[in-house]
Amino acid sequence: MDRQQRLDGLLNELTKEGGVLGIALVSRDGLAVGSSGKLSLSRETFSAMAATTMGAAEIAIAELDGGKAHHLIAVTDRVKLIILGVTRDLLLVACTQADASHDQLLPRLESAAQNVALVVSGG
Repeated sequence: MDRQQRLDGLLNELTKEGGVLGIALVSRDGLAVGSSGKLSLSRETFSAMAATTMGAAEIAIAELDGGKAHHLIAVTDRVKLIILGVTRDLLLVACTQADASHDQLLPRLESAAQNVALVVSGG
């Protein structure tokens, strides 16, 4: 199985989690790398905005306390967006129903991010 197939498999598994509407893997410079789920959206625009949002949050956090943002959560009445850093170059973005428990989902996303990092590093 090649690298892209392994990444697609990891993303597909995440969409089976309760409340998950879609998962995307995007580069930090805003390019779509892969996605899975029920969302119909412009991959290019979504990827660019997710990368921009996380980049801005990371800069703000670094200015506040010199730390590094581990994840970012944005919530509306209908959806929740969770963005995690995977590598220096990649982000994992999950879109869930607003009432989905990110406390339960976040550990699974963090584990998936580690698996994605292994795949892209050749492991």
